[in-house]
Amino acid sequence: MQKSTRITVDLGSEQLVKSVKIAAVEQGRTVRDIVIEALTLWLESGRTSKGQDYQTMIDTLNKYRGVGSQ
Repeated sequence: MQKSTRITVDLGSEQLVKSVKIAAVEQGRTVRDIVIEALTLWLESGRTSKGQDYQTMIDTLNKYRGVGSQ
C-alpha cells in the first residue's frame, strides 16, 4: 500500500473550486482523482529547463533513495 500524502493549495478562486466539485459530481469522480489526473498530465507534458522530464527526475531520485527496489 502506498503512503498517502496530503497538500493544501489555495487555488485563488472560489469559482474554480466550485467548478471542479461540480465536474466531479457530474462525472462520478472524486476531486482527488481529477486533481491527480490534471497534475499527472501537466507533469507528463512538461520538461525542466535542462530538457529532462519530471518523471525521469522522480525515477532517478527514487532509485537514489532506494524507493521501490526490493
